[in-house]
Amino acid sequence: MIPDPSLRRDQAVRAARLHGPVDHGAVALAGPIRLTKGRTHELTGDSADMFALAAAARGQGPVVWVGGAREIAALAPTGLQAFLDPARIILVTGLHRTEQLWAAEQALRARCAPTVILELREGPGLKESRRLQIAAEESGAIGLVLIRGRAQTSAAETRWRCEARPEGGWAWTCLKNKRGPASSWQATWTGNDNAPRARPLAEAASA
Repeated sequence: MIPDPSLRRDQAVRAARLHGPVDHGAVALAGPIRLTKGRTHELTGDSADMFALAAAARGQGPVVWVGGAREIAALAPTGLQAFLDPARIILVTGLHRTEQLWAAEQALRARCAPTVILELREGPGLKESRRLQIAAEESGAIGLVLIRGRAQTSAAETRWRCEARPEGGWAWTCLKNKRGPASSWQATWTGNDNAPRARPLAEAASA
């Protein structure tokens, strides 16, 4: 008999309520920056895609990237290959927001891709983000939501503002963190072992 997927989801939700979410570990992004697996993380700012690529490069296996036709068409393999092998990326085009959210939720739940990236014009609402969060908890995948417009109240584990710095590199500011304090970092990409380097932004400003 094939297990009912809805039954598995109900069991996962009940287990999370009774025992708390399962600890799937974390992705070591740069220095002390860790992104918890089995959770969703929201990325805003003009360099949100660079943050997502850095996180995906630190993992193994396929990367599912979901977005609208315009966003997916803008992803150039020659631009991606400096950060990770483009062959790892599975591109999924959604005709509209509902389809994009559904595709990302299914990818998170499928257990076939450790990293799922979702591009949205406006951030997910509380109900939408809870569905993504539950799907990520079930599989242990990490969900990265790139928000091009306004962020909303959501169930995401963290929210980051990612901006390019005039002198080079990026400023990564954690605006929301369920597991710790907010923080700001200067990040640079060295090209070695697919790992960016990061130091506190205040320290970088005083150097």
